[in-house]
Amino acid sequence: MGSKHSKYPKLIHKINKASDDKRNNAECPQLSKQDDLYIDRMQVFHHVMRCVCNGNFEVPLNEQLKEGGVVVLDFWWMASDFQNSTFVGIEKVSIYPEHKPKNVRIVQADVLETFPFPAFSDTQWRNHLIKEFVRVLKPGGYLECIDGDMVPDHSGVIVEQLHDAIEKTLIQAGRNPSLTQNFHEVIEPQPQMSKVAQTEFFMPIGPWGGKIGELGLSIMLHMMSGLKKGIMHYMKLNEKSLEQLWADYKTEVNTHHTRWKIIRYIYQKN
Repeated sequence: MGSKHSKYPKLIHKINKASDDKRNNAECPQLSKQDDLYIDRMQVFHHVMRCVCNGNFEVPLNEQLKEGGVVVLDFWWMASDFQNSTFVGIEKVSIYPEHKPKNVRIVQADVLETFPFPAFSDTQWRNHLIKEFVRVLKPGGYLECIDGDMVPDHSGVIVEQLHDAIEKTLIQAGRNPSLTQNFHEVIEPQPQMSKVAQTEFFMPIGPWGGKIGELGLSIMLHMMSGLKKGIMHYMKLNEKSLEQLWADYKTEVNTHHTRWKIIRYIYQKN
């Protein structure tokens, strides 16, 4: 599935030009302009993550997904692999792939507000993302979340300075850059949820990691380019010095064998 721009060689070139994108919210920085190109970038990111994490998911539902009758929220990437189950994607804006499997349904909604689904219990949760996940989850169902640490492993001076500026930018914009590290503090107090597993993976950043490392570098540069105004502000850079910073970043991550730690959490509803 994908948009009309889904041509792999061209896509990598477009990812490298991400710094030219115009962001769609001046007050809160976006990591990507949400358009057809955004969909393609997310697909590349998805395929890299699937390779690094040894699959799309870890919950023990492979056979049930094949048999059918399972409803999956958000992870509609796997719809073609499990055609007998239903996959529901949530998008804030009306930018959807032109071609999608028949077992995919896309709902336009903001996940930071209330999900457009009925509750499976009488418990009323506050308007919070994790509690909304718990609310719509059936008893016995799994919640699997995956995200990366803020600062990559094996970081050099440039990487550390860069990510310090990114952290300040995100905090100023009301984002939580430490959500991954503190995820257990958010979900474990929920009395209906039990922890099943926590797994760590690593995505190489730079040519030292082969093709995956090259894609990882492109992904990181694309994400950081969405915050370049904040980076320039906190590091006191102009456009020319920012371009030099990107070049030095590429050299440093390859020299230090920098890698991005990815953490996967799995919980089950009692």
